[in-house]
Amino acid sequence: MAPPEGRSTDSLNSSRAELRALVDRLSRQEGLDPRLVDALVQAESAYNPRAISKKGAMGLMQLMPQTARRLNVDDPFDPEQNIRGGVREFSRLIDRYSGNLSLALAAYNAGEGAVTKYQGIPPYRETRNYVARIMETYTGRPYRLGSYHVTRSRVRLQGDLSSGTALISNVGGSTGSGGISISSGGALGGGFGK
Repeated sequence: MAPPEGRSTDSLNSSRAELRALVDRLSRQEGLDPRLVDALVQAESAYNPRAISKKGAMGLMQLMPQTARRLNVDDPFDPEQNIRGGVREFSRLIDRYSGNLSLALAAYNAGEGAVTKYQGIPPYRETRNYVARIMETYTGRPYRLGSYHVTRSRVRLQGDLSSGTALISNVGGSTGSGGISISSGGALGGGFGK
């Protein structure tokens, strides 16, 4: 794939380690767990800053042109701009769905309209596989269709997610008041109100 017009190949060939460091920094600035954003970037573009989907989504976090414009991302192939915009969008979705990571991921993939229409994870194989793949990468355990719920928005998770619990801390970095439960409810759609 040729680099986008006006861009040199060298400026687009950041190493995966450099890109992961960028994901880490920008995720923390937005108050998100870098491991979650890392799993999202892996699923979206496999860390290819030049990725373009069949539907026209671009860059590491696969921003659609209208989303990139709304987020003031002038160059979606610039790793920092793309990740910053994608992290802001994903953080907004986590807030919108009250910390329900499954719904936020489904909306990131299929759109908020589809999540609203189906009152949960849409019955699209691609979206269900997408949510499962990211949650399995993030938690390190098998995902059952349902919801993984974070009880506070914009939290940074710390600890061993394989046990089903993690400590939280606020964006400012001080330790939260205790553990939270990452529930893996069994409701078929991972619907609202969980």
